[in-house]
Amino acid sequence: MANKSRIDRVFARLLMNHPYGWALYKKVSAKDLHPGTCGYFDSDGDWKILKIQNHLLDAESREPEPLTWGPKSSESVVCRQIGGSIGAPAMALPVEASVKLSVQCQSEEGAFIVTENPVLRHQIEDEGAAVGWVKANTAELVKTYKSIIDHHGIWIITKTYTSHRCAVAVMSSKSSSIELGISADIPGIFTFTPSSEWKSSGTDSAFEVHEDGQGVVAFISGIYFSKRIFGSELKETRGQDEQKKRFLRGKKEDIKLEEEEDLDSQEEYVVELFNCTASQE
Repeated sequence: MANKSRIDRVFARLLMNHPYGWALYKKVSAKDLHPGTCGYFDSDGDWKILKIQNHLLDAESREPEPLTWGPKSSESVVCRQIGGSIGAPAMALPVEASVKLSVQCQSEEGAFIVTENPVLRHQIEDEGAAVGWVKANTAELVKTYKSIIDHHGIWIITKTYTSHRCAVAVMSSKSSSIELGISADIPGIFTFTPSSEWKSSGTDSAFEVHEDGQGVVAFISGIYFSKRIFGSELKETRGQDEQKKRFLRGKKEDIKLEEEEDLDSQEEYVVELFNCTASQE
């Protein structure tokens, strides 16, 4: 792969062009990751829940919103229909999917995800309440999970998109291509079905199929909290541009850079405070 980063990080980075948050390559069940949960991604990219006495699991959430999705791909990927009939009822084809889709990479890396419909959007009502919860429980979090916060930071999940079944792929060369049998029972909308299957043209692609009766998480949004060089409060980070080096990091150099940036901001604050105090005198 041209980019030496791990596949799950490449997948998340390449699908940032979609407005749904961070795309997950590795399987995570919706019962373990949903709005209101507090946790972290470990060194292998697996989601782990943090449990403390006053947990966010009871946070008020909106009613799930059902959505109809087609495939989502990075800008470097082109999808073409190569067989079947759009609009053919899926129920009429119990063994084979009604359409074949060719997924081709036009650069040195590409990513692709297709879900079974409906996709459910879950989100908490009040993100401010989530931030308040972290502030109220910072002492217990730092006491119980200091090492985790130091090395990984923690997330409060605010929104998820889930499906009972989804397929994910990362292509690592310009010649990469994959064929996927899917259904197109809604005109123009391709969906993943139990009869779907991958076919790869070579070894330069990685793909997986995830299933879970309670839902597989395809995309997440959340608020990231990390340690500060000074002070006892946790540093809050929102938005993908700001979260990118945290979510996609994996090298010690990245963590060191983050700490140096935080130190710089703290030094600027100390200088500003000193100047303000001096002027008052």
